[in-house]
Amino acid sequence: MGKVRRELWTFTKAELSSLVASCVDFSLAIILTYTGLLPYGYANVVGVVSGGLTNYLINIRYVFTKTGRSGGALALRYLCVWTGSMILNGGGTNLLTWLVGGKSYFIIVKCMMAVCVAFCFNYPLQRGWVFRKNNK
Repeated sequence: MGKVRRELWTFTKAELSSLVASCVDFSLAIILTYTGLLPYGYANVVGVVSGGLTNYLINIRYVFTKTGRSGGALALRYLCVWTGSMILNGGGTNLLTWLVGGKSYFIIVKCMMAVCVAFCFNYPLQRGWVFRKNNK
């Protein structure tokens, strides 16, 4: 039972980290889009990059500790997963926003993509590959 409880706690911390990162991502994307500073496509990429950096910094410090890997190895692994996440979140959001009619649906589409990518892509790869304990 202790292992299940520990895994649930790790999952909860990872999702809280993701929530904070998503707040950074969404805030920037929405502000940049609706103030007219950037078109939604570029604003979305700025948000995704900022959110990814936020998520990495929280994860390495508070969520997945004591992996036995160097900071460089973790950063490289995270960069690989984050690149896939950025392509799915950024590209998926931009494509679906364009397909459904533009800026009016941007926030709804961005929310849907973020949830799908977080549960189906980010957490499984971060837990199982990026921050997996190194058993030397």
